[in-house]
Amino acid sequence: MQRLLISIVIVLSTTRGLAANANAVDYVGGVQQPPVIGYMYPPGGLPGQTSEVTLGGYDWTPDMQVFAHDPRIQLEILATPGPIIVPEPPYWIGKKSHRPPEFLPRETRARLTIAEDVPPGVYCWQVANANGASDCGRFLIGRGRQLVEEDTRDESQPLGTLPVTVTGQIKKVAEVDRYAFSTDKSGPVTCSIMNHDIGSKLNAIFEIRNSQDELVADVADTVGADSVLTFHAEAGSDYTASIYDVDFRGNRSFIYQISFAAGPHVVAALPAAGRRGEKQTVKLLGYGVATGGSKLESVTREIDFPQDLQQTSLHYQLETPFGKAAPVELPISNLREKVETADRSSEFQPLTIPVAVTGTIDKPFGSDRFRCSGNRGDVWRIEVQAAQIGSPLDVSLAIKDAQQKELASGDDSATSSDPVLDFKVPDDGEYDIVVQDVTGQGGVESAIYRLAWLPVTPDFKLTCPPTLNVLTGEKITLAIGIERSGGFTGAVSLQLQGIPPEYSLPTPLVIPAGEKSLSVECTPPETPAAKAFMVAVTGEADLGSYRLLRETSPCVVSTTLEPPFSVDAEGKDDVTKWPRGSTFPYPVLIDRKEGFTGEITLVMSSKQGRRRLGITGPELQVPSDVKRILYPIFLPEWLETTRTSRLVVNGVALVNDPQGTPRYVVTRQKTRMGFLPVGGLLKLTADSTEFTVAPGESFAVLLTVLRSPTFTDPVDLEVVNTDGTNFLVADAPGLLDGQKQAGISIGTTTQLAAGEHELVIRASAYKNGYLAVISETKIVVLVK
Repeated sequence: MQRLLISIVIVLSTTRGLAANANAVDYVGGVQQPPVIGYMYPPGGLPGQTSEVTLGGYDWTPDMQVFAHDPRIQLEILATPGPIIVPEPPYWIGKKSHRPPEFLPRETRARLTIAEDVPPGVYCWQVANANGASDCGRFLIGRGRQLVEEDTRDESQPLGTLPVTVTGQIKKVAEVDRYAFSTDKSGPVTCSIMNHDIGSKLNAIFEIRNSQDELVADVADTVGADSVLTFHAEAGSDYTASIYDVDFRGNRSFIYQISFAAGPHVVAALPAAGRRGEKQTVKLLGYGVATGGSKLESVTREIDFPQDLQQTSLHYQLETPFGKAAPVELPISNLREKVETADRSSEFQPLTIPVAVTGTIDKPFGSDRFRCSGNRGDVWRIEVQAAQIGSPLDVSLAIKDAQQKELASGDDSATSSDPVLDFKVPDDGEYDIVVQDVTGQGGVESAIYRLAWLPVTPDFKLTCPPTLNVLTGEKITLAIGIERSGGFTGAVSLQLQGIPPEYSLPTPLVIPAGEKSLSVECTPPETPAAKAFMVAVTGEADLGSYRLLRETSPCVVSTTLEPPFSVDAEGKDDVTKWPRGSTFPYPVLIDRKEGFTGEITLVMSSKQGRRRLGITGPELQVPSDVKRILYPIFLPEWLETTRTSRLVVNGVALVNDPQGTPRYVVTRQKTRMGFLPVGGLLKLTADSTEFTVAPGESFAVLLTVLRSPTFTDPVDLEVVNTDGTNFLVADAPGLLDGQKQAGISIGTTTQLAAGEHELVIRASAYKNGYLAVISETKIVVLVK
């Protein structure tokens, strides 16, 4: 079917590669379209290596800029983004087809270069053009042997020796990817599935089956979180791993990465952190860590936590007789790190602050209570880590006085489901801290949390937006916020890195004492360029005995150009009945601003609210003197006649920035083009759809073409060979006016493999000489 769509574009228009957009929201037309990040595939690389990746995005233009947040990582676009990619069949029919469609991407090649000192983890990237900057996308820096899915393979892909990491895509509806592996010795095998951490919308079901196709183990993501599965493997046994979407969805952006390792899996550590410069006895809880069985168990280890003040965590790898576990990240703190007492006879556990304690909620919706003395005027910072340390818990936090009156409470913080409270002690006395399981995930050994209770010290945090789009030539106003804590009210000096030298900045840059923000105005040069740049903000405060340094995440600033034209549908959201399997010429209106005479290209927008099931349109060039043009929309023959669809185009044009550099501007069509599919003009069927042959034999297919009474144009027949070059087709006949039947002779080569092979036969005609009308039928060839 991919060849069908491409051929239609070629017939309808001479095309040029341009761009697209993203995610299903309420329709807003007539606005400029900034680029949107889709995906990176493979979704990252290895330290010390340079690799080629594919970037997918929406509303991308040929003049994209790309940014990696970490300066040790370089990301370079190598080619112009290709054409919009319309998803291939199969499609959902019925209720599932009524869901908002996924966005339509363009893809381009890029080079990813990673310095040797970049540690494994998740990193950010952004893109920009003359229409604005995108939000952040995410990619992975990994370790070890890496493979990429062979997506043309029908059978399971062998993984070879473990450990290994494989990257793949669930591209199509109902697609299942399979991988084959075995192990040299019996013991635990751990499979880590990552998709959500890299921005993929895949909700994965992951299964392990043995050589008898019996289910050994499985895990399902039904809450939008990455999964880990550990099972016991027998030496020399063959296993197949399968991955697919929980609702059998598919899309090019549904990217995953699976790491296979022969070894146990650590899920929790008690205590969950270690004190800087000390050796700590740590209980490691996990699957297969003690006996190699597929059960939750524990071992203890003596772990040395480094003294280095710059190091905030330790990646500890547990070694067992059954293999090495994946490294677990243990935070390093300056606090005493304790584990709650096993004795639950008392209704509370006494603590002396500052302290951190790791606890376990021992029943669903259970709670733990801790008591501490405080003096009037003390300021405490109380924070609970659960999600941050991989726990299944979602907890709340409450502070109560000696009479059990609640004085303060908290649930989710600004960036996580873990609560944080700053509390000023009102009177001398004892106070209770209550940690409560709010989602019923308690009752298992892994339901742990880490409570940190300490006096607040003066501190601050700087914030700035991840993107800022400003019209070229206007002042750039960067809003820098400050979140103060621990009684800090002083002034903060700022430095901005990444502002082009031709922009003027005010001096000095200081957030005054007590203020909550500062707006920094950057004045452009007299003749500015339309371009994007990445800005980082660093703040410094003098606290007398020491100085505090804090910095923001980067902000990508894009100076934009306003499109000098608009695009609208002549029908302004009207719906027209049109035969499916044919091309609908929809009138589009072009309104140019005075003085603009450049060529405009109409191209499908990636953000289609109601475009489904393979409906497609070309990149259509609009000459400078044209104000109304017919945009050809192909409606496939399988469309439901009970469902209205709509399509939106973008207008794309080259304009010069103030320095005379040509840049692409993109604007979205104001209203939508609507159509209700009705019965087709053409229907092709094969009298027989199954054929059995030996390699080298020929066979004949008898075809019948039915036409609408209003459609009498000649019809051409062709075989779309979806199975390489092993089928030989004689010149296919055409059908003249009124002719209903024809035969096609198909030969095979002696190299044709045994098994089933599918061929598509297509009937095509052109209404009014240029509007494609197409019907297809499939046949199955069984080779002995």
